[in-house]
Amino acid sequence: MYPIIAKIGPFTIYSYGMMVAIAFLFGVLIAKLEAARKKINPDLLYDFSFYLLVGSIIGARVYYIFFFDLKSFLENPLAIFKIWQGGLSIHGGIFAGIITGLIFSKIRKISFWVLADLIVPSIILGQAIGRIGCFLNGCCGGINGHPTQIYELILDFSGFLLLWNLRKKIKFEGGLFLLYLMMYSVIRIIVSQFRGDNLYLWGTGLTLADLTSIAMFIIASALFLKKRHG
Repeated sequence: MYPIIAKIGPFTIYSYGMMVAIAFLFGVLIAKLEAARKKINPDLLYDFSFYLLVGSIIGARVYYIFFFDLKSFLENPLAIFKIWQGGLSIHGGIFAGIITGLIFSKIRKISFWVLADLIVPSIILGQAIGRIGCFLNGCCGGINGHPTQIYELILDFSGFLLLWNLRKKIKFEGGLFLLYLMMYSVIRIIVSQFRGDNLYLWGTGLTLADLTSIAMFIIASALFLKKRHG
């Protein structure tokens, strides 16, 4: 594994942080193409992308700390800020991203669903790129040597291709975003079966990721059907 890419004087370039930055840049570029197609002001996109990045990272970090390693962070609070070393939960990032989008859309007077559909191909592409950072960092690994980071990279990128091809075919607002939530829920349940860092609930075989993904799938499916036929 290669958690550190290079050291330049006092500066250290971490592979995890570098891939997060690359994911963000590619995500903005993809969203810019979609914004141009939908005739959405690119300045609105840039503003939202910044707040979404900040909000998602905070949410992903808080979720990880609370559910996975609270004791360690209470003993060493400064480690909370070392996100370049890993320790971000995708579910926490998704939930915080939704909250950020709801607040931003209300302030800027734009439909949340339009905003969500615009950005969602970028989100799953960013997740795929981010898993490269996980692989290089050596985190989120699988049991018995399974390279689960690579499994999810392939599934996430396949999901991106699917969403990118469907973006013009799904006509109702929010459809693409809700499809993403359903699709990623399935991806995460599949990958969780091979991961070695799962948090199991109350001594059962059900993981927190499974439970969260199931709930997310059910809610997203209900909203998808309601909006499709509404």
